Amino acid sequence: MIKAYKNFFKGYVDFSGRSTRSDYWWIYLTNFFLGVFLYVAVYSTVVSNPNSIEAVETAKSLTYFSIFWFLVFFLPGLALTIRRLRDAGFHWALIFVALIPWVGSIALLVLLAFPSKNIVDLDVKINQEM
Repeated sequence: MIKAYKNFFKGYVDFSGRSTRSDYWWIYLTNFFLGVFLYVAVYSTVVSNPNSIEAVETAKSLTYFSIFWFLVFFLPGLALTIRRLRDAGFHWALIFVALIPWVGSIALLVLLAFPSKNIVDLDVKINQEM
């Protein structure tokens, strides 16, 4: 997992490389569980005592941290997803499938779960298209 994060930040804005399934899913799952944890922390803090100034301030701090986390991870996450699509043999523009309501995110997750394509096969395919 630590290696996946090193690769993640090393390719911060690298939209042209490739990322393995494990590199993608370690980052995705870690960020997902952290997001769930932050959401539960904010929700439980506010619900436990909604009239308390301390609870509201804690919820505000956790919300600010969540926004900061999103801003830090948005661009490298986008680059990671594009690299993963490329590694699976798909065109990078398929990332826009996620914009389709209801099924788009699920369809993109299915595409991201495909196994990596052999680099030689991709090179031959690209050369044939030229």
